[in-house]
Amino acid sequence: MLKATIDSDKIKRWIKVLTTIDAMVDEACFYISNSEFIFRDLDNTRINMINVTFQREYFDVYEYSGDSPTFVCVQSDKLLKYSKALSKADELTIEVAEGKFIISSSKPYMKKFILPAYYDEERELPRVPDIDYSVYVRLVTPTLRDILKESKDVSETITLYALNNEIQFISKSEEGFQSIHKLKYPDNVELLDISVDNESTSVYTVKPIYDIVKEITTISGVVTLQFSSEYPLTLKFDMLEYETYQFITAPRSEE
Repeated sequence: MLKATIDSDKIKRWIKVLTTIDAMVDEACFYISNSEFIFRDLDNTRINMINVTFQREYFDVYEYSGDSPTFVCVQSDKLLKYSKALSKADELTIEVAEGKFIISSSKPYMKKFILPAYYDEERELPRVPDIDYSVYVRLVTPTLRDILKESKDVSETITLYALNNEIQFISKSEEGFQSIHKLKYPDNVELLDISVDNESTSVYTVKPIYDIVKEITTISGVVTLQFSSEYPLTLKFDMLEYETYQFITAPRSEE
């Protein structure tokens, strides 16, 4: 049904993406078609969504023989573990056929891992929220990672506040501990761009965001944040051509 190959430079990226998927779901269901290979799903809380797309042009080889698009589902932790075993390969091949999800490499010697899989013909891709956001921010990804890391040591929530050309990340604990990170454009070079249509503030759970950013920072140097007051937060990472990675998280109702 499917045969796709990526080179050694993209294997690391594949593993990082799988790491974030495995942190969110126990079972990874991929949408495969003649034109693209997609993971888009919510976690068990229905609060967080990962949306990853690899266009067929992303792969060195991409052959799909199915009559129509379908979902193939596998155990996410095993797929991650076996992919890591191929991390030093010259290329990685993905094959889907006859209820099996196979990853393999031929150099420096042949390795092949076969995972039981099933096809979910009734499944549909979750809808990505279509929101007219008030705030648009482009930020150096390592800076966001560091802000989130320090904020989660203070509180389980983080408040994003934007006004004019400034964004603040604020964490407060019930015991009175607090952290504030403020970036102003163009004073802070880490803040590449900002557009604020309306003063906006919203609260989110910090750990899921940090877990994503921590991994994707190693393969993406810039991230775009979009939010509005009491609306979901969307992170769009700058990726390679024909590759997209988006993370969406719902707001917390309380501060």
